[in-house]
Amino acid sequence: MRAVLTMLVVLAAAIGVNLAASSPASAATTTICKSSPVPAGYVIIAEGSSSSCPYAYPNTWTITTPSTTGTTTVCKVSTIPAGYVMLSEGNSTQCPYAWPNTMTIRIPSTSTTTVVCKAGPLPDGYVILAQGNSTQCPYAWPNTWTIRIPSASGTTVVCGVSPVPSGYVVVGTGYSSQCPYSSPNTKSIRRP
Repeated sequence: MRAVLTMLVVLAAAIGVNLAASSPASAATTTICKSSPVPAGYVIIAEGSSSSCPYAYPNTWTITTPSTTGTTTVCKVSTIPAGYVMLSEGNSTQCPYAWPNTMTIRIPSTSTTTVVCKAGPLPDGYVILAQGNSTQCPYAWPNTWTIRIPSASGTTVVCGVSPVPSGYVVVGTGYSSQCPYSSPNTKSIRRP
């Protein structure tokens, strides 16, 4: 009887450990069936095949939570989470479709400028300071934005195509050869 109870305790502990190891809350990287939606905050880093999932192969996604301190390479079929930007595109045999089929993403700097691909989203609170060119980004040149958080005190000159973050007002316009379109193509913004 004591041996049976000991075995049940060991079995219960093993099941608990197994469940904890496969829980998305405790594991940043996991594999899911393509028929399942990708949870919010996760990105797709590879596709694969499993006889446990429905439909034709490849029928799985490997998903992970992106780095909050560095870069993460994701398949282009993935959405870019809020707050992240696209730095470049690349190639991987782990991702579907024709090359280039990956994006490198990260959270932009909060204290300096970050050069990002125009093809990616602009996070809330950031402004566009200039456009540029990069062979690492998709589409025709100019294909990059230089972005940053505007100054909390004083005036920041931004490109006319830039959004004006909440809490800022436009106090003037001007011209810069680093911004698209003809004059006036800049806005001076500041807190009221």
